[in-house]
Amino acid sequence: MDPFLLMSQLLLLALGANAVAVSAPELLPGHLLRAGLALVITLGVARTPLRLWLQASPLLYLTSLVLLVATLFFGVLTNGAQRWLDIKGFSLQASEFAKIFLILYLARYLDRHGPDYPIAGPVGLVGVGAALVLLQPDFTSAIFLLGLAALLLIAAGVPARRLIAIGTSALFAALAVSGIFAGRLAHVFERLQAFFSGEDVYQIRQGLKAIHEGGLFGQGPGATLYPPVPYAYNDSAFAALAFALGAVGVIVLFLAYTLILGRGLQIAFATEGATSLVALGVTATILLEAALHVAVNLGLLPPTGLPLPLVSYGGSAMIAHGIALGLLHAAAREARRAAVQTEESA
Repeated sequence: MDPFLLMSQLLLLALGANAVAVSAPELLPGHLLRAGLALVITLGVARTPLRLWLQASPLLYLTSLVLLVATLFFGVLTNGAQRWLDIKGFSLQASEFAKIFLILYLARYLDRHGPDYPIAGPVGLVGVGAALVLLQPDFTSAIFLLGLAALLLIAAGVPARRLIAIGTSALFAALAVSGIFAGRLAHVFERLQAFFSGEDVYQIRQGLKAIHEGGLFGQGPGATLYPPVPYAYNDSAFAALAFALGAVGVIVLFLAYTLILGRGLQIAFATEGATSLVALGVTATILLEAALHVAVNLGLLPPTGLPLPLVSYGGSAMIAHGIALGLLHAAAREARRAAVQTEESA
């Protein structure tokens, strides 16, 4: 296990417990159970050779696509969105796992075939995943999947002409989907229009008040979040954390994510091929989600619904991020092995 990654995860889980304690104390036992499960999963994934995950990646990604299709037909409708499958009391959000399995799938494909090999097949599957997520509708996660794929393609050295062609095709496909299924996406466009036209967004306004109330040292984990913030245990976890632990807690949060960023990039540069792409993709996923979540809570972006990785309440996201960190641990082991081989050959 990589000590820096493990320390970061433990810090984030502890911060998450404080955020849930002030925003929804009745959910704290369940949150602690999920956090413990995510940690166990991280340990299990870390001990599994990365090559086995890469070999299984096509099946894993296809499974996530099947679950996304099932969500459209059998998912639970909540707040105008159909994003969760109810499986014997457990709410499964397939899009969270699709992000991680997409990284593995593209890393394996690009490593096996190289950047000059035709990529219409895998890019098409990425588009299918993004379209299925868009129809839930989950505009933010759909764009996130496409952006993540683009990052991996650029990092692998795919020629610019192909990236331009892919981007153009994706744009026209998105316009076609948004036109055909305009009814499903109507409320997404309404929320975007309301935010960018300067209208007051209640969730953001309340979150900013809670952040201000936190001050330097916070109100403490035993306090009750005031003013009330909608979905403070999930979508506004940053606001709840700032209320509970103040600026000091926010600094610790940023430190934990900075450790993951630094170590993740170090692993990506110390390895090559699929291992490097996995390390880069996982690091980007965790850090970009965290940055978007914080930006929303500070009123810089419209509400997206993205959780704060390893902090927000939620089963699917917590487990998916546990898998992601486990993969980064496995990549770190590959980096250490490569360093030893380099020293021996010197």
